[in-house]
Order: sequence, then C-alpha cells, then structure tokens
Amino acid sequence: MSQGYQNRITHLPRKKSKVAQAIISSLLIAPLLVNAAEEIAEEEVEVMTVTAQKRVQNIMKVPVTVDSVSEETIKQSGSVMLDDIDKFIPGFDFSGGDVTQAGVTMRGVSSPNISVGGDPSTATFFDGVYMPRAAQNVLFSDMQRVEVLKGPQGTLFGKNAAMGVVNMIPNAPEDDTYGFIKGTFGSDSMQRIEGMFNFAISDSVYVRMNGLSNKQDGYIKNVAQSPLNSKNSGDGGEKGHQAARVAVKWDISSRTNVQLSYDWDKLDQAPGAAIGLSPYAENPTDPFANTFANDVVNGGESRDMTATTFKLNHEFNDQWSMMFISSFREWETSNRIDEDGTAEVSRYLDTDNHEDSNIFYNELQVNYNSADFNYVGGITYSKEEVHQTTFINTTTDTAARLVSGQLNDQLSAGVRQEFAGAIGVNPDDVPQETVDFLLSQYGLPLEHMWDPEQWAATLNVMGAAGDIMDYLAYIGVVPPGTPLTADIVSLTGDATYDIVAQQMGIAEIFGPSYANQMWSENFINNGEFISYGIYSDFDFQLSDKWNVFFGLRYSEDEKDFSWQVSETQFAQVRPGVSNILFPAREQLWQSKTWNKTTGRLGAGYIINDDHMIFASVATGYKAGGFDSLNSPHSESDGSIIIDPNTGEIVDVAFAPEESVNYEFGYKGIVFEDIITTFSLYHNVLDDRQVSINSKPPGQSQALPTIVNQDMTIDGFELSMNWQMTDTLSTGFVTEVRQIDSSTEAFYNDSGTLIEEGTEANDSNTSYTLMLDWEPDISTGYAVVHVDYVFRENARGLEIGNDEWVNDIPHYFDDTKLLNARISWLNDDETIEIGLWGKNLLDNRYTGFPGGRTKDILGTGYTSVNKGMETGIDIKYSF
Repeated sequence: MSQGYQNRITHLPRKKSKVAQAIISSLLIAPLLVNAAEEIAEEEVEVMTVTAQKRVQNIMKVPVTVDSVSEETIKQSGSVMLDDIDKFIPGFDFSGGDVTQAGVTMRGVSSPNISVGGDPSTATFFDGVYMPRAAQNVLFSDMQRVEVLKGPQGTLFGKNAAMGVVNMIPNAPEDDTYGFIKGTFGSDSMQRIEGMFNFAISDSVYVRMNGLSNKQDGYIKNVAQSPLNSKNSGDGGEKGHQAARVAVKWDISSRTNVQLSYDWDKLDQAPGAAIGLSPYAENPTDPFANTFANDVVNGGESRDMTATTFKLNHEFNDQWSMMFISSFREWETSNRIDEDGTAEVSRYLDTDNHEDSNIFYNELQVNYNSADFNYVGGITYSKEEVHQTTFINTTTDTAARLVSGQLNDQLSAGVRQEFAGAIGVNPDDVPQETVDFLLSQYGLPLEHMWDPEQWAATLNVMGAAGDIMDYLAYIGVVPPGTPLTADIVSLTGDATYDIVAQQMGIAEIFGPSYANQMWSENFINNGEFISYGIYSDFDFQLSDKWNVFFGLRYSEDEKDFSWQVSETQFAQVRPGVSNILFPAREQLWQSKTWNKTTGRLGAGYIINDDHMIFASVATGYKAGGFDSLNSPHSESDGSIIIDPNTGEIVDVAFAPEESVNYEFGYKGIVFEDIITTFSLYHNVLDDRQVSINSKPPGQSQALPTIVNQDMTIDGFELSMNWQMTDTLSTGFVTEVRQIDSSTEAFYNDSGTLIEEGTEANDSNTSYTLMLDWEPDISTGYAVVHVDYVFRENARGLEIGNDEWVNDIPHYFDDTKLLNARISWLNDDETIEIGLWGKNLLDNRYTGFPGGRTKDILGTGYTSVNKGMETGIDIKYSF
C-alpha cells in the first residue's frame, strides 16, 4: 500500500506516541480521524493548528468541545452542505431544506432565520468571515474541513455565538501543480460536477480555482393545474446550485503573505414542497404519495451571492504575529413557497421572501506564542445593510372567501340579536349552537359569497334582498315583485355585490368577474447594523500537567430598522379596496444599541500520556433585534402604539440572548486502542429568541413571530473510535440531552392563547454508528464506509401545537438512516470509482407542520424526506 493512500483511512499505528493520539482525539470525532493519521505519521508532531480558536496551540489547551469533519470524510460521505455532515457531530444539527432560510441547531437550540431584523444563536464563519442568515448555507466546493465549537464562544467570536460556532475552512493555494475533476450521478437524474486546479504562477504566487455544480430532479411529482399558472413551480426536492472560487496567494517574504479570493454562488431551484393534509389536498391522508399539488405562482428559491476577501498574515518575530482580514459579501435571495398545500384557487396563499443585503466584515488580530504563554487579541468591525420584502400573496377568490367569513360574523351577530329580542333574553345568553341552527335553515353560514345560492340566502337574511330587487326592477332587469334567488344572482353578475358593497361601504365585497387575479400585501423592512468588538484571550502553561485559560470581550451592536406595509395592488383594479390581511402602514424606524462583556475561564490537566481532563465556564451573547413582521404599528387598525407614560412610540425590540455554560471533559485512549472524548455540560440560556407562527386577535393570518424563552440544558456527548485491525475501524458518537424551558404567553397559529408555562422535557438520545474498512484486493485499493444514524423524536414536547398535528403520519417517529459508499482507486491513485447509497432502508418521515393557513382556510401541510438514493461517482486526479 502506498503511503499516500494509507493516510486516507482511519489507521492509528500503536507504535506512535499515545500523547499525540490523545491530542488528535480531542479534536476529531470517532470516524473522522483521517487528518489525525497524517499528523501521527510525523512522530514529533504534538501540536495542531486550531483555527477555530484563532491561534496555533496545543489542542490539549482548548477549553471547549471541538469537533472537526475532514476533507476526506466530506468526500467519503458524499457531503456537499452542512446538513450532510451534522450526523458526525454530537449536539449539532443543520436544517437545510430551504437553502436561503436554513438554520443551525446547537445542543437543542435552533435559530430563527426568516427575519432580517434578528440573528442566529450559533455563528457561522467561512474562511474566517462571519456569514449572516441567508448567506450561511454554502456548497462544500474544495472544503478542507469544517470545525464545530459547542457552547458559548463570546470571547473570540462575539455576538451571535451564544450556543457555538460553525467554522468552514476552504483549501488555500499551495506551491504545487495538481487538480481533479469529478462527476457524481444518481437517483432522480442527479448530476454533480466538481473540479479543482492548483498551480504556481511563480516561486511566490499561487492560484487555486474550484467549482461545483449540483443538479437533481424532484422526488415528488407536482400535478397542480391552475388557471393562475401556465406551468407549475416544479417537483418537490428539485435542486439547482452552483458555486465557484478563485484564490491567489502571494508569499511576499518568508514572514509575510497575502491572499485575495473571490467566491460566486448561484441557486435556482424549486421551492420546498408543501404536502397538503386537508380535504382539499391532492392526497389528503397520504403525504408519501408520489404526487402533490402546489399552485404557487412563479414559485422557486434563488440566491445570487458573491464575496471578495483579503487576508494579510505577518510574523514580526518568532513570538509575535498578526492577521488582518477584510471581506465584502452581497446577496439577493427569493423564496416563494406554497402556504396552503392545495391547488384550489379559492384557498390560495403563498409567501415570497425577497432579500437584498450585504455585509462588510473586518478583523485585526495579534498573536503572541511562547513555550509557557499564548495570547490572542484583536478588534472586529462589521456593517450590514439589509433590505427585505415579504410578499403575502393570495387571490381574489381567496380574498372573497375571507370576506365571506367576515359577513358570517355579521350574520351571526344579527341572528343572535333578533332571536334574543324575540324571546326577551340578553343576546349574550343565546348559545352559539342555537345561532348555528337558525343559520342552517337558510343554507348558511356562507362558505363563499360567489356561490349564488348562499349569496341569495345571505341577502335575504340580511334584509337587503328587497332593496336590491326594487332596484333591478327599476332598471328593467326583472319584473316588479320578483324574489331574489340564485338564478337572479347568476343572471346579474356583479350587480348584487356592487349594490351591497355601496350600501355597506365595504369595497372588499366584489363579484365573480374579478376571479383569478392576484392580491398581495407586502411587508417592507430596511436596516443598518453596525457591530464592534475588542477581545483578549490568555493561555498559561503552569506546569507539564496544568494549563489555564481566560479571556474577555466587549461587544456593541447598533441596529436601525424600519417597517412598512404597502397597500394591495388590487386597489388599482377596484378603487376603494383596502388590505384584508394586514393594515397598510407608513414607514416607521426604530433604533437601539446593545452591548455585552463576555468571557471564559478554563483549565486542563494531563493525567498521563493517555488521559487528560478539562473544565471550563464560558458566557455568550446574541444581539437583540427586531421582528420584521411585528412592528410598532401592531394595533389592528395599523395605528402606532404610544406609551401613555412617556408619550413615545412603544419599543418592540426583543432582548438579546445571554448564555453561560459549565463544561467538564475527558480526552484519551481507553483500553489502549479506543480513542475517546466526552463532555458533560450545564447551559443556562436566558431570553432565547424563538420563532413561532402566531395569529393574535385582530390579525387575519398567522405570521412568524419572536417570543422569548428561558432554557436550562443538561447534556452528555461521547465520541469513540476503535481501530480493530490495521484495515478496519469502527466509530460511535452519541448525545443525551434534557431541556427545561419557560416560555412567555403567545398565540399559536390557530389563534389559541398558550399561557406562560414551564416544560420539563424527557431526555433525548441520538447516535451515529460508523465503520471504515479497507478490504484486501489484488489490484488497486478499496475503501468501504458505512454509517447508521438514529435520532430520537422529541416533537411531542413542542409547545403550542394544534391537535391536527398529532394526526400527521410518521411525524413522531424516531429517525433511522443507513448510508454507505464503496470506492476503488487504481495503483497510482489517479482514478477513483465509487458506488454509494443514502437512506438504504428507504425510511420516510414527515417534517415540521405548516399551519399558517389551517385556521383561516382549513389547509394544513407538512414536508417529507427523500427515500432511498443510489448512484456512482468517478474522479480523475492529476
């Protein structure tokens, strides 16, 4: 076996230093020790570069739990995005269903990403630069590794690291000439092409270029037929994503280098599928049918993103060095999705989130390193400019249905009043059942006012029929004395509707000639966010066994944010019409500044060459912000709320998240061959910002809204790797977590008030089992990788769910996924052929419910995962 390929497998020679093995094991989880093998091959290597801690240091001195996924593991598992690798890291999950609204969940704490006024609880970095919300989910094109730091990282990373940090590190240009091209082909017409070329222009200037294109057809057929669309919005799960990067590195001298890189990212694919679970859906009771119906107009998810990054590294001497990084990233996104899960034009609702934003990020860092003392300090500055328009799109047919509901309320009130007067009781004493019975005698309540029979009955109950028929007789449409019937309504078209609209002064009552037109009400948000930070972190080696660490950071965040709701464009078609979902609002700005000092303190103790322990306490901070869909105009009539005590506009900013984490960990080698890391932690998170769909009184439709929650999280994480033979290794990673939470009162998506309360959740367990094997073959080399993922379902513990959620098929199932890949390389390792499979057990699960339209339109929905996928990949290296 060639030495180059031997370094590809998880092989740890027992003759090498066990101290070095323990150091490596503290960074790399069980099956991801490819890089560790490379380090151990050099017997004298006992320190590693931990870029997640922003300095070169002995990994034994990192006072937090750090996991890393290597380039080789990314390749062997066929991973192209963060949601492909979360299974390898305990305590880390990534929801990547919608690329532009994806989010990190760290130790049970997820991050709402739909609002540009807020921030995630876990910070994401790419090539040393902070990545906001819609920018953080990128393709793994030529990725060197991904590091995940769990627990608060407020000292070195500042805001939005209350629960941890995800650090993506691409490969840098090198003084060599090599490259590869690779094609992956599989189920649903998958076509994934990627390539890389690294070369030297001169003795001191190097260039690295790479690109990746990932395309795949959908796995559920969209059969929607609608008068609104000439074609549907695409099949569920359709993918279309490309990315490319060019980096140039110049070694100015032996102590100074600069790097300039340009990143390009383009996404254009079908929107996430809303699998309807209502009587009006394509398959009302079977979300796993091969067809669904989404009639969203011009639906799709897209993102155009570019970034330019400059990096300067300089060593003043053997102890002092500096790093400066400056980056400008900008992106435009659109995500228009179906919100009703049907193809019924009178139950239509979609949301279309457009964002046009940018961030200018800068950091100056200074390092000092000696045998007994290490220091890192610096300053950061960033400025974000954000613009988001959230379109709430419906149809005139749906608008008429909503107006019908308002008329039903008036009919009920009128019938109640009339009946109470007839029997001489207070109207409040008349049971609703009695009112419903009386209305049913006329074929009411009104389902849709464009139904001629129901509309005729409504006009007769309202007492409006006589005036209408007198007018129609006056203009010669009908003979005098003709009663109002469904035939008359059909014959006169919009006339009866226009008469009632004029008499009642309600322009939103209009006739069926306006069918199949769009009705949109738009939320418009703008913002400017400026963030500063200054930090210092110290590391002392007290003795051969003891080291201690401590650091502090001061962060300040200033946010200016605005809200505006535009008037529906349908008012240009029918003058006088006003918004029916949300009142129109003029632009209103608010400003607020938050600041916080965060820190950490830790110690490590080396028991012997095979075992060490560490303990740390750290605090984290996530900036406060503004809910883009919940503004100071929150009165039902759109008026501004004024504080009666101060006379000022009510401050609607939500509080920052603050966390403190206590952690104890072990790193070492058990029974001579099992590399083990584990940690115990206790995390207290105050004012967690939770995004829920809420429909408070006076609001016609549920919208994502931030509520605050206090949490206490206790957990245990374990990683183990057993090198059973020179060619066979097994791995195991697991986590057990218990969360106690206290949530403020809120209205859920059906308008039910969920009282303030405390929930004590049962322990939740997840694990991943892995196997890597290099079987003996006569020609070339072969590698087999298998992983099995188990995730215990904790959805039964969610607060505020409606009863209908309990009936979603397989929604409460535990997740069980089996994945595998077998590959062959020729003797000189220039050709590699791999066969792979994902979800080989073909297990199907439903995703989080969409209940935004459940109350007003009766249309709930969910999402579903992919079934089994298989394919082949071919790679040529040069």
